[in-house]
Amino acid sequence: MPDRLAKDIMIPLSEYATVNVTDSLKDAIRILKESLPIGHRTLAVLDDKGDLAGFLTTRTILKALGVYGIDEDAWNRIAWGTFFSRIEKNRLKYQGLSKIMRPVVNIFVHEDSSLHEVTQVILKNQINHIPVYNKQKKVTGIIRTIDILDTLADLLDIQNQK
Repeated sequence: MPDRLAKDIMIPLSEYATVNVTDSLKDAIRILKESLPIGHRTLAVLDDKGDLAGFLTTRTILKALGVYGIDEDAWNRIAWGTFFSRIEKNRLKYQGLSKIMRPVVNIFVHEDSSLHEVTQVILKNQINHIPVYNKQKKVTGIIRTIDILDTLADLLDIQNQK
């Protein structure tokens, strides 16, 4: 079997769960929650031109909550309403994503990168998802570590059946 390429295993950006950089955290949490059943645990954050600006994960959301006053003592309280004033709740709920998301850095793969290359870039940079660029330097898709694992499992299944 020929080496699989990034474009063979990526999720096209058009099929990925996305939000706009100007959307609120409230909207992003709703969209992320709706996309969980189809396997998305990360949102791609797009700028006004539709280009990838960053990623929003449950971890970045939790970090944002920490910035807005959810400390260790607060986590020990039972009711969320007891540690957020109404003003803080609203401020967090409507916070734009540009301050919360993990910006895209210069870590990516090309559509024609081999599965081995993709894996090496992910391991070297300790990331769970990576943008896939075409020859025009536009993001066409995203590869998650689970996509690589699924592909490897499929390859092992094929080899075990021989």
